[in-house]
Amino acid sequence: MVERLFANLSIDGLAELATLCRESVEDGPTLHAVQQALGAALADETMTTLDCLRAEGWSFEQIATLVHQLSLAARGAVGLEQLFDLVLSGPNVAGTPTRETAAIVHTLFSDARSEVLLVGYAVYNGAEIFERLAERMQEKPELRVWMCLDIPRPHTDTSLESEIVRRFVSDFFYRNWPWPARPELYYDPRSLSTESRERSSLHAKCMVVDRQSALITSANFTAAAQQRNIEAGVIIRHEPLVNRIYDYFNALRHAGVLKLATEPT
Repeated sequence: MVERLFANLSIDGLAELATLCRESVEDGPTLHAVQQALGAALADETMTTLDCLRAEGWSFEQIATLVHQLSLAARGAVGLEQLFDLVLSGPNVAGTPTRETAAIVHTLFSDARSEVLLVGYAVYNGAEIFERLAERMQEKPELRVWMCLDIPRPHTDTSLESEIVRRFVSDFFYRNWPWPARPELYYDPRSLSTESRERSSLHAKCMVVDRQSALITSANFTAAAQQRNIEAGVIIRHEPLVNRIYDYFNALRHAGVLKLATEPT
């Protein structure tokens, strides 16, 4: 049973299970948490397997180490299915595994070591979504986090660009990031043009972690999108493609297409 489960889990599934076990070393992960991370189709088998390992004397910390090492070994034996993995979120249907986008994002944040690039269109009540990333910044003070976010011009608002940006930044850190260590925020000033024909939106939703893993998703950084909506995305671990995503936004930043809204603190 143990071998069959581990063979059925993707690299990301193994990493997510390791994270769950590591974060709940006392009582172990709940069925609900496993369903969120791995999908309902694998949840019961996973819980049974964990019970078997516990009955044989394994602690959850030991299980986390085992599963983490298996994920690293699987990543070393790279096949196409290890380089790309679908993230389908929404109501469960027979034969198609679904997982909450929030669980995938949580795992990617937990794995971050040097840099996280986050690109988003809509952020609402993001403190719950970003809490793990903020914790990771405390655990690793060298971790750089920069976000490219859409700052829209409200309808009929004729304020200066600088004033709209100031209000957005203040509101973002009040509602979405109430922690002392802050990310850099970038925005596309074209979204604030007073000419509607020139106005555009920063509509992409993606993440890049350590230039090794990327998530491209339809999900905004809102609780509804991350936990309840029908959303589709893909995790990419093919480094040439991951670097193309990272390099594009980095080039936009260096070219001044994306402007710095606030320095990190």
